[in-house]
Amino acid sequence: MTAILLSAVLSAAITLTVVAIWGQVYFLPRLRRTVRQDIDEEARKASDLIAESVEEAVKRGINEGVRNLPTREMLEETSRSLARSSTEIVGERIGRFFGKKDRD
Repeated sequence: MTAILLSAVLSAAITLTVVAIWGQVYFLPRLRRTVRQDIDEEARKASDLIAESVEEAVKRGINEGVRNLPTREMLEETSRSLARSSTEIVGERIGRFFGKKDRD
């Protein structure tokens, strides 16, 4: 009876060891690759979406600015300001997407 129990425990231990080695050598690296590819794809999609919305907002702002600004200097200054603001918005959103904290 003891021999049967000992062989069952030994068989279970060997099975668990083989499964653990398989998981470390094959399964986890494959899972990491898949997750990384999914994250990269979603990051590209988010980047494209943010770029489109920022581009649209900048165009709208420039159009409104052109209608409301009387001088060329003010137009150039407003364009620079819009570009800076857009860059900050994109940087902030990308930072939030990747979980980076704001620097003070």
